Amino acid sequence: MELWAGNEQAHRHVKLAGLEGDVIALPSGGREGGDLCALFSCGAERAARIVLADCVGHGFAASGVAAHVHRLLHKFRDVRDTAGLLAALNDDFTLSGQSPGAPLRLTTVVTATFDCGTGEFNYAYAAHPRMLLLRVREARWQMLGEGLEGLPLGFIAGETYSQQSVRLEHGDMVLAFSDAVTEVKTPEGKQLTAEGFSDLAAMTLAHQSQPPALHNFADSLVKTIRRYQGKEEFQDDLTLLTLRRSL
Repeated sequence: MELWAGNEQAHRHVKLAGLEGDVIALPSGGREGGDLCALFSCGAERAARIVLADCVGHGFAASGVAAHVHRLLHKFRDVRDTAGLLAALNDDFTLSGQSPGAPLRLTTVVTATFDCGTGEFNYAYAAHPRMLLLRVREARWQMLGEGLEGLPLGFIAGETYSQQSVRLEHGDMVLAFSDAVTEVKTPEGKQLTAEGFSDLAAMTLAHQSQPPALHNFADSLVKTIRRYQGKEEFQDDLTLLTLRRSL
């Protein structure tokens, strides 16, 4: 069952099986963009599926590609395997709807499933920025999925993807995001990068009440990114999904 999905501007709180979440979506230059965030409940509401897709470009054209990916997620809703879902999406995405000689409609994706009974968080990437994990007992952020890469959707049919899993403890947090987050630059041209974003997340969290309200933390983190680049508007569609194990 789809709990929420969209590629329009939004900031909303969501509840999934064993997780609470916060979604900030900021399309660049329009009401809708090429970032798609989709959240599903599955397994008699004992599990959740998370998908964040980033279609190349922004504006009207990228919004149409995001809508197509959304339709494919429903088409393959019964594919339980995380890496298998990416393979199915890629094959359909690559082989259907591509006009001869047209530019490739490349899309990066991170997808994950969470089992609230076991705490297992299983995830896979299609050339998407790696998520960050905060172990509440360690109070530090770490990148998830070393060695997981894979090609973006739409590059070549038949691509296979790998997956990894981690067990989330109560209070652990996960950040998933589009590359607009890590590619912002200072007025002098210095790019934030994934490591820099991890540092900003740690700094932002240190100024929050503990445990932080996800809405406030995510809002503060986006404000910190804006201060880094020295302006309000982002050049690319930006999406930030914050998750925390609640059970």
